[in-house]
Amino acid sequence: MDQQEFRELYVQEMPMYEAWADFVCNEIDLAIRSSCHSDKEYSEWVKIPPTKRVKTPDSLISKVFVRHREYYQDRDAYKEITDKAGVRFVVLLTSQLSCISNLIEESPHWISEKSREFDDWKEADPRLFDYQSVHYIVTCNQKLEHNGVLINEGTTCEVQVRTLLQHAYAELAHDTIYKGSVKAEPEVVRSFAKGMALMETTDGLLCEAKSTLDKASRHINDWKAVLKEECEKWLSGLDIVFDDANNDYIIDILKDLLAKYSTEEFSEFLQECSYIPQKIEERINLGKYMEFKQSYILLVYFLSRKQSRRFHRSWPFELGILEGVYSDLGMSPKWPTT
Repeated sequence: MDQQEFRELYVQEMPMYEAWADFVCNEIDLAIRSSCHSDKEYSEWVKIPPTKRVKTPDSLISKVFVRHREYYQDRDAYKEITDKAGVRFVVLLTSQLSCISNLIEESPHWISEKSREFDDWKEADPRLFDYQSVHYIVTCNQKLEHNGVLINEGTTCEVQVRTLLQHAYAELAHDTIYKGSVKAEPEVVRSFAKGMALMETTDGLLCEAKSTLDKASRHINDWKAVLKEECEKWLSGLDIVFDDANNDYIIDILKDLLAKYSTEEFSEFLQECSYIPQKIEERINLGKYMEFKQSYILLVYFLSRKQSRRFHRSWPFELGILEGVYSDLGMSPKWPTT
């Protein structure tokens, strides 16, 4: 196939590759969102909006007939080049790469194959930190239509998943060392190698820190999840504010007391004291304390009952709020009142 035939065929199929890149990007993005519990959690994973691209005819022809002419001269270049379409996702840490890899491999819409194994960078060119990123070739496993364009079985797309550090390094290193028109001096290569080593170490430390933080916050997240569920169940008809920052603050302050109980005990308490939503509504209507409009107020009722003798010592706000809660629960305050 000469250059003209190559160009004509690719120009004809470009809309198909554009549609396939869009389809792949959307499917992976949807899978990530489905595995996350909220938009906030999604944003903690995907740090840069996912991108998709299709090589231009000139770029593809230059690759086959100029830069790698000797390699492709006796091969079916059009078929062998599998990155005509490409998709890129940028996450925060390397510990997240394997999770997204699983989502890519589990899709029923394509056959996935790693073009670079997850840890090939250790055995390949040590200068290239980007080898630690994940590269897949996903091949359409049956004919389908997307955005009004027919996509043939066997159509390929490269999927690349990087961390922020890898992305920053690769954007500069690839253009300077591997795709630059002028050969990089040894000093430049060594500088990039030092930068790669530093970023690898930094990523390892950040992964360790994130793991420790996740373990520490698991208890808080469990209580936040059940609190949201119970608020939707019991307080859906009221003007209740579910503020993540406020809930984090209160649960963290009360974590030692909450650690004595399970979330199941909390749910059982609300079931037994089904009159509490009405009491909260009455307190809201009085308009004296805004705390009764916060979703964490359910935890206040719970701990007031369970820790009636000592809860006031851990309570960070006005005791007048607890006086109302204790009264609603049919209890007397365990501290001096005016």
